[in-house]
Amino acid sequence: MGQRQRDCVDCGGPVGIIGRLHCCRCLRRLNEAAAKAPCPGCGKQRVLQADTGRCITCSRVCTECGHPVRSPEATLCRDCTRQARQRAAQQPCPRCGRPGYLREATGWCGTCSRPRQTKDPPRVCDDCGQLRPHAGHGLCSACWQRRPERPFVAGENLIARLTDPPPWLGDLIGHLAAGHSPARACILIGQLGRLLDDEHPNHPQALLERAGLPGRSMGPLARGLEVFFVERGLALATDHAERLAAGRRRRRIDAVPEPLRPAAEAFNAFLLRSRERARRAGTLPRADVTLDIKLSTLRDLAQRVSARGKQDWALVDVHDIEAFLAAQPKNRPRRLQIARQFFRFAKTHKMILIDPTSGLSAKAAKGFIGKTLTLDQQRRLFQRWITDPAVHPHEALLGILALLHGASSSEVRHLRLDDIDPGNHAIRLGQRPHLVPLDPASWSTVQRCMAHRENQHTGNPHLIVTKGTKAGRSPASVAYVSHVLDPAGISPRMLRSTRLIDLVNTMDAKLVAAAFGMHPEGVMIYLADHVDTDRLPAPDSADRRGEAYPCCGEPR
Repeated sequence: MGQRQRDCVDCGGPVGIIGRLHCCRCLRRLNEAAAKAPCPGCGKQRVLQADTGRCITCSRVCTECGHPVRSPEATLCRDCTRQARQRAAQQPCPRCGRPGYLREATGWCGTCSRPRQTKDPPRVCDDCGQLRPHAGHGLCSACWQRRPERPFVAGENLIARLTDPPPWLGDLIGHLAAGHSPARACILIGQLGRLLDDEHPNHPQALLERAGLPGRSMGPLARGLEVFFVERGLALATDHAERLAAGRRRRRIDAVPEPLRPAAEAFNAFLLRSRERARRAGTLPRADVTLDIKLSTLRDLAQRVSARGKQDWALVDVHDIEAFLAAQPKNRPRRLQIARQFFRFAKTHKMILIDPTSGLSAKAAKGFIGKTLTLDQQRRLFQRWITDPAVHPHEALLGILALLHGASSSEVRHLRLDDIDPGNHAIRLGQRPHLVPLDPASWSTVQRCMAHRENQHTGNPHLIVTKGTKAGRSPASVAYVSHVLDPAGISPRMLRSTRLIDLVNTMDAKLVAAAFGMHPEGVMIYLADHVDTDRLPAPDSADRRGEAYPCCGEPR
């Protein structure tokens, strides 16, 4: 070292080179620190390798899994080394073909060498008499699942397991057993037991709220509990139907294009407020289906307006409304009425300045413009519903009652057992003032439907019971009844219209209206729009009072 020139600024040692501020040791330490950087693997200050970008320790990783390897000579970690030794010791099994440790006694792997558990030989079932595997109590699995006492045994075990069983639990178990099959009733009783065993209160209302499933269906257990508790006054009905209706309205509003959506949301709120005021006033509030129709029409109108390049309700003119109404000519009156209601609301709330529907006319046809069936078509349908045993009883019932008695789908849907008079072979349909006598063909379809209902073992009071309604007391859904006649390729409205046209044009329209419980003006549209010349008086005896009435062909 040369002559001391100055002291080191870090350690105070001698610095023998002119122009340096650090001694040799501090300079070497600074150079080493400058070559280091934080390692991405361990986070320590290390010299990073150029190929991996990590320190030397973190750069040694397993070639199989990527875990760190401590030894510089090793290429596999500890776990991968053990697995490699195991794979090397394994051989393909001659029986299953999978790699494994072959046993010397069998030459197979361990799974194939172990003896399999033998099953009990099949025995003759005490109930059905067939040779099947035994399930219990001398019965096969199918007969064991159908045992009617299974729900009650499960209910007794549940009552014995609970420390403080509710007093209504026994009746509830009987209600579930009567409304479901034994296997499904046992499943529901098991779910009920899990609800009663948790830490939450077992009050009927709280139990009903916890039993509901998330989503559009509340589940069979919640439906059964709701029917049981509401009938006995133990709880209030849930708002499941209201939540479903709110979801339907929400989906219709979300389908409206975004620039036009705020007005649709305001119109929906207006309809709900109007219904609430009608309920408080005691008048007839709008049903959920009515609100759905209004919002569906508004959605279709908004989509058509948006397709024409208009993103504001204020830009809608009469041509847009005419194009919208022309898409469905038969629904013109109803769609125009809904459009008028919406634009009146929009004008009142300053969303638009001019109502584009003010000068439009519905132009509704005064006569009947629907489709009817010919006599040959009616005969073929009658033969199908009377003689074909493969036809579903619900299809035959709705078809015969609509074809012969002019019954609507709503009347058949709400037909209950107490509306049937077996002694007189008559039924009560809807709001008709008198019982409807049935012919032998119609009565046979009613009996067939009653036999089908007995096989369902349900407590529902309606004649048409479906899989979704047999556990409750509500009628079949509108969607189910509207599609019952789909296999026949016909609709209930066409059958009813055919029958009403035949009756109105051969009888007094007022008598038909009185028999069907309809308004006299409702049957006038089914009258023929021509005069029957055979029913007019002779030309020589005609006078001023014998002028033909152009609507029904009767003299005034």
